[in-house]
Amino acid sequence: MTIVFKKNTIFSFTFVLLCVLSGTLFSQDTIYSPENQLDINKATQEEISALPISEELAERIYQHITYRGYLQSIYDLRKIEGIDQDLFDTLKPLIRVEPFRELSSLQQRIEQVYFRLDDWSGNEGTNDAFVDLWIERILEPLNVNEAAYDDLINLQNVSPIDAVSIINYRDDAGEIRSTRDMRGIPGLSYYGYRNASNFVSFDEEDDQQLLHGHITMRIDDSPFFAEEAEAASDTEALRDVTNVTGPPNQYVKSRFSYDRNYKFGFSFNRYLNEPVYYYDDENRFPRLKFFAGVENIDLGDHIGLDGLTLRKLYVGDYSATFGQGIIMENTDFFTPRKSGFGFRKRFKGISGDNSRTRQFGLRGVAAEVGYEDFTATGFVSFKDRDAILNLAESDSVLGRGFSQLIVLDQRFKYALDDPLRGPDGEDLSWLNAVKELTLGGHLQYDFQPGTWIGLTYYESAYDRYLDPNPEEITSDANWGSRQVTADSEIKQSYGGPISRGTNPFWDDAISFRRVYGFDFQATIENLAIMGEYGELDKGGSFLKMGDDPKAMVLSAYLQYPSFNLLALYRNYDVGYDNPYQRSFSNYRRFKGTIFEDYFYLQSTLYSQLYTNAPQPQSEEGFYLSSYYQISRMFTTRFEYDQWVRKADQAKQYRLVGTLDYRPIFPLQIQLRQKWQAREEDNNPSLRFFKSNEFRGRVRARLSNFNNLSLFFGNANTIVHPRPRIFGDITLGGDFYGASMEHNFNNNLKLSGSLFYYNGFFWNFEDTQFVVLNSTRGSVRYWLSWYMRLNTNMSVRLKYTADVQQSVQNIQFDDNQADWVRKQNSFFYLEMNYNF
Repeated sequence: MTIVFKKNTIFSFTFVLLCVLSGTLFSQDTIYSPENQLDINKATQEEISALPISEELAERIYQHITYRGYLQSIYDLRKIEGIDQDLFDTLKPLIRVEPFRELSSLQQRIEQVYFRLDDWSGNEGTNDAFVDLWIERILEPLNVNEAAYDDLINLQNVSPIDAVSIINYRDDAGEIRSTRDMRGIPGLSYYGYRNASNFVSFDEEDDQQLLHGHITMRIDDSPFFAEEAEAASDTEALRDVTNVTGPPNQYVKSRFSYDRNYKFGFSFNRYLNEPVYYYDDENRFPRLKFFAGVENIDLGDHIGLDGLTLRKLYVGDYSATFGQGIIMENTDFFTPRKSGFGFRKRFKGISGDNSRTRQFGLRGVAAEVGYEDFTATGFVSFKDRDAILNLAESDSVLGRGFSQLIVLDQRFKYALDDPLRGPDGEDLSWLNAVKELTLGGHLQYDFQPGTWIGLTYYESAYDRYLDPNPEEITSDANWGSRQVTADSEIKQSYGGPISRGTNPFWDDAISFRRVYGFDFQATIENLAIMGEYGELDKGGSFLKMGDDPKAMVLSAYLQYPSFNLLALYRNYDVGYDNPYQRSFSNYRRFKGTIFEDYFYLQSTLYSQLYTNAPQPQSEEGFYLSSYYQISRMFTTRFEYDQWVRKADQAKQYRLVGTLDYRPIFPLQIQLRQKWQAREEDNNPSLRFFKSNEFRGRVRARLSNFNNLSLFFGNANTIVHPRPRIFGDITLGGDFYGASMEHNFNNNLKLSGSLFYYNGFFWNFEDTQFVVLNSTRGSVRYWLSWYMRLNTNMSVRLKYTADVQQSVQNIQFDDNQADWVRKQNSFFYLEMNYNF
């Protein structure tokens, strides 16, 4: 069946939808009376403006309720500046304050920030650690008068300057007594104040319940392997992998806290159609991630050393992150341009891990101890890793080595289209193929809050030889016949004779990898300077820096009330092959190499070496990012990045400018333009590409926190012909559509979107991020219901439909079309319980 979508139809539908839903946008003539009173606590700023008061006072009332809490009685209006007795007498018969239910302090906090829990609950991937921490802080607020710098810096959108400003004010003033005190802290940014105030208290709450936590469950049938499966030559071998009739994606996670000091949790994650793996086949108990821990235990009384504190101790699955991610940050997910600021923060230190990270998760024991200005962290992990084993034996006694560790989307026992390693060949499963023992630590000395120097070290030992062998991963003679300069990143992968070695703590260890370095930070008034340096030991002197492959990041962050600027420099050697590196980069490792070209590989699924690589590529570059609020109506954002891919010296840049314009409070217009190019001055090069992308959005805030958005954009990319791309070298695209959000009340919300796209398109859909591509034009729509069943429990149900053609420039036989497309609709179900 052929479906034709006409742009005029979409435009007409969008126009009608806008007309129907926007009738209340500018209707501010509501007349309130004793018979028609305004519920002030639930009113929008526009509704408050309809009272016989000025716009300025209406905004002041709205801000008071939003950031200082609901009014407890009508007489609380007198506390707001600008309301004298005469005006109060005028407003009193026009306003009502609804009686409150008797809620515990925890339930009150959930009621006040339920909308944030709604946003966070759907976050995935690299944000998992932060989301869990933020929810925990909502349920168990941090006493701002006792919080350490590390506690504050891990809060949402709190910068080093914000954290230091809070501590300095607290030390000077004695204590912070209220949000009003916080708002007046010198040096604390508006965003820092708004976000930190959600997570803190100002004293110990008397009715704080001992046990609290949160549980999240997600089920969806969003397909995986879209790119790899649709590009596969052996379609029958991959049919089962991409078959969406199997079990859906399943993710259950929980995190609990008892009496603030004791933490425990677990998670279960299973991707689409993936088998369930058990601890043993007899009891059939599924493999889980779990952890138990204690925090902030005073050890001084027990050993006679005042000030010695066990800040954290975790057993089981845990995460560890230090510095700028140069040496240690164990997540399976790559985040472009992860600067450590704003929405690209990283969780510092150790924490129990119930995220979706599987391959690079750590399991064992981790502890952090503090004494005066010193902090010492140590960790031990022993865990199986997925890896591609070599066909040729590295040693006649010790057997085969492994070529590369690999992050798998779906953990099947074999790469189904690799006959050499499958059960009919050498029977070399890539699941749990290598055992890894990792030991490491971090030692830090704080000169003052926000200023320190630290040392980091880790060593991983393996029970197989680490012998990178790209010839056996590529098909036949492809490695020899297809060589590009970027493949040097593969050639310089760590391993071979230099990795041979034993470990005093593990008799089975026969190879190793060792990384070490230092990090620092200095915060001076409104400026924070930080950096990290690491080296991969390849036989150089441990005490002599610079004689081994190295990586470094240096950054400076300047902050003012309406302006900030981040400048970042990074430089990663090609040979710095550290699987736990997650520092700033535009692209992941192996970009531009043969691993990106699935048709050259022994198995299509081996392209996950690139598509799922969490390591950054080797590059040297300089990045600038800035935010500037020109006025109440205009806000600008700016990003500029210029770098060189060191594997082939390809020069690249990326420039993004964003303008937010709000002529009146209910209306927001956002314009975003991006320019990006590689080898722009070397047009004949096959590495050349140039693109620009424009996106616009008009958002109208309606009554009752409803909103309606129109979005539109276009993109244009110029590339030269290459094996992955046939036909035209100019790839264009455009998209336009509408989205809406309607709150029936505080407990029921309906969101949805309808849009047309042609070409490449990325978008945020409710709590999910999607990347789409169509060469002939497609229509996509989704509807999401969010329901709060009570104060503690919420449910989200989302349905998505997409009529989308096959991946760009890939040809298929007619008999493949029914499964290549996989499905046109899928669902997403999420349940959250906070207590």
